[in-house]
Amino acid sequence: MPKLTGGQTVIESLKAQGVDTVFGIISIHNLDIFDSLFASQDSMRFIGGRLELGCGFMADGYARATGKPGVLITSTGPGAADSVGALGESYFSGTPILEITTNVEQEFIGTGKNSTHETKDQLAMLESVTEWAAAVNQIESIPDNLMEVFDRFQTRRPRPAALEIPTNLLGEEVDVEVLTAREPQVPQGDPNKVEQALQMLLKAKRPAIMVGEEVQMQGGVQEIIQLAEKLGAAVVTADGAKGAFPEDHPQSLGQILGRRIWGENPVQEWLGTCDVVVALGAILPQRSTTGVQLSMPKDLIHVLLDGDSIGKNYDATVPIVANSQAVVQQWLGAIGDQDVHKGSSFMDEIAATKGEIRKVLQETWGNELKVFETVREVTPRNTIFSLDPTVATSRASRCLDIYEPRTFMHPHGWAGLGFAFPAGIGAKAGKPDSPVVCVTGDGGFQYNFQELASCAQYGIHPVVLMFNDSAWGVLKRYQSDRFGEHRQYATELVNPDFVKLFESYGFEGTKVSNVADLGRALDNAIKSGKTHLVEVQTPDGFGSLR
Repeated sequence: MPKLTGGQTVIESLKAQGVDTVFGIISIHNLDIFDSLFASQDSMRFIGGRLELGCGFMADGYARATGKPGVLITSTGPGAADSVGALGESYFSGTPILEITTNVEQEFIGTGKNSTHETKDQLAMLESVTEWAAAVNQIESIPDNLMEVFDRFQTRRPRPAALEIPTNLLGEEVDVEVLTAREPQVPQGDPNKVEQALQMLLKAKRPAIMVGEEVQMQGGVQEIIQLAEKLGAAVVTADGAKGAFPEDHPQSLGQILGRRIWGENPVQEWLGTCDVVVALGAILPQRSTTGVQLSMPKDLIHVLLDGDSIGKNYDATVPIVANSQAVVQQWLGAIGDQDVHKGSSFMDEIAATKGEIRKVLQETWGNELKVFETVREVTPRNTIFSLDPTVATSRASRCLDIYEPRTFMHPHGWAGLGFAFPAGIGAKAGKPDSPVVCVTGDGGFQYNFQELASCAQYGIHPVVLMFNDSAWGVLKRYQSDRFGEHRQYATELVNPDFVKLFESYGFEGTKVSNVADLGRALDNAIKSGKTHLVEVQTPDGFGSLR
């Protein structure tokens, strides 16, 4: 059994779990972790940021793009606190992030003596935005705690975890066993419920499959395509799952999103006319389901790893607490070579509904549709889009076709600004051969524009597609709708020269004001292989862009 410091135990345990990339910021309290990283540069890459919020979003983007956990290293007090926004987004979106942070020396924890960065109750703060959080009191327990975290990532709904280590333990040396990764026990569906659900699907004449965000993280896309084609079922994707079923597939009806910021969507009413809906890995959040009067049929099969969330917004006829990929594999095995297709009549209905959705978009969001058709024309199929919760993003969810899983990411959980750019950096770090386009606004970009320094320092090059209306665009519209155009307040913004900002970091930028120039500039930016700004001027709002 080797002698290792606490810092070495952290790094060696992460390596044993297959981690090869970590994000974060060095601090006086975590110096021993970084000394161990220095000694492991041949097998573990560190990507530093300028603020823990941005670093947390980098880890989130890395996880969403790769399907592997994102690891974040922070430090006591202010460092851990600055990461809370990113952990909250990860929790409600369902992504696996591990934050390893420090605390003051054990002799000072809870004493109120105001040692450097001492916090009233740091663990409670972390517990409020994580699925699991623990405080280490001895070096020997670090491997066990990390094993617990990575087991949870693979067997439960993906959500963040936090491990807090007193700084004095990181430099101390003890005999410690580093544990190797275990093969996960993937949760299978209860056989009786799986059979009950299968019989409902076989008897249904007009079934629909709703693919959810757990599928993005834990896989199953190919099995779902196979099941959909065997049944001849319609397929929609829930918020957070865009791309988890290819939107150019003839049975795809796109996203279920509609009303509120997402516009009119015929599929919202049509879904309720189906015989049965099987929701796979979709938590069905109120804001995009019952909150916008999404219609659902009486018979709902709900497969979800988080059993406590089943039945929150819709009653489930058959609740199955399991991994969605595993359940679909169980169904496919039971179907075998049987002909269970619902026939050409239902396929014709799916095609007609698809056409109606397209017609409504053309009539209501014609300009927006043209913008994102132009974006799609110049972006390769494997392009990863990282988006902020802006007007443009609400339109992209309906108007931008996505073909592959893990290539459309946005903060659908907490819906906080500042996600797109650092998450895009994390995605590009994890998928260097895929183009990454960050879709953001002038306000949201300024939450974390300091991470341009990380792009320059580590040679990570996403493209930034910014729609600049010199305002908090979503709020400006809401304010105008509620109080009138003459009562707009606090929504106008004064901005820097963004092109010069990019140039100050050694990058380039292009300003455009029409759709044709947008397409050419974005095409050139992607082909350049460098961090590049395409700033689209939209003084009259996104919908006015032509």
